[in-house]
Amino acid sequence: MEMDWDPPRPTETWVLDKIFDQANGWNYSADDVPIKRVIHFADGTPNYEVTVDGIVIYTREIHRWKEGIERNVSAGRLVAVVQFTGITIHDPQKLLVATYETSGSPAFGISPQGQPSLHTGFPIAPGFPVDLARRQLLVCMGLLAAESRELLTAWNQNPVTPQRTVDWTRYEGAASTAATFLRSLLGL
Repeated sequence: MEMDWDPPRPTETWVLDKIFDQANGWNYSADDVPIKRVIHFADGTPNYEVTVDGIVIYTREIHRWKEGIERNVSAGRLVAVVQFTGITIHDPQKLLVATYETSGSPAFGISPQGQPSLHTGFPIAPGFPVDLARRQLLVCMGLLAAESRELLTAWNQNPVTPQRTVDWTRYEGAASTAATFLRSLLGL
């Protein structure tokens, strides 16, 4: 039996762990915004699963480009993603038009399983100010929650597109969380 003396270590985050740390300025209760730290990818990259208005958003840092991708700029960025399931896309061009209309914030993607996703993010680096990163991420998550809610409502009304039904009555007044997030960059 061969022993691995240098096992892979979880990736250290630049700002992500500090963003959701109450001792470091996170001001939302677990009842209002449920958060769970998870390892969502095989590379051991930490993610935070954040639920905003009933929408599950995964946040993570990207520190380097994927193998085989070379760019002459830093890969460092903080991203937020909503991954939909049970959706059948009949016209992917509509997703591209929607991304064009929002100037890419958020942008649509298609997972390897053929499911649509919404993404948004911004560049970061080691030493990036935590407060600025938090406010920017809150805006990103507010955009994703609002856009996802609109999409799920539209898809639920489309009899051709089968997917899970969302019971929005559970989230009476929940839009206030996304609205609060959207105003956070301005400090309101």
